[in-house]
Amino acid sequence: MAKEQRAQLRLPAASRVFIELIAPGLSPQDTGEIAECKTLDVSHSGLCVSLNRKLQVGVILQVGVDLLDTPDTLYLAGEVRWCREMPDEPGQWSAGFQLLNAGNSDIDNWNKLLSEIDS
Repeated sequence: MAKEQRAQLRLPAASRVFIELIAPGLSPQDTGEIAECKTLDVSHSGLCVSLNRKLQVGVILQVGVDLLDTPDTLYLAGEVRWCREMPDEPGQWSAGFQLLNAGNSDIDNWNKLLSEIDS
């Protein structure tokens, strides 16, 4: 069995997530591409999601999370740290994101919300 490498407690949470795979362009025809998925678990520094496509490891993507009945979507930036096909669900993938302390993101609100849940 692989050694546990997580430094923070992971909380199980099934929330909707939107990942911006391709940003919209300047013209109305360039709508971009969004993948809708769900969280499997979350922590202050990351989240694990389930989705129907493989993501490239190392890319930094914009992530919108509707976490636990919060009224607003939290917008975060995350680096894909790993992605693997789910063994019991062909065509479904799980991916781990490391959340980044990016300007104009909701990372402070994310950490505050998880601290409230954690306590």
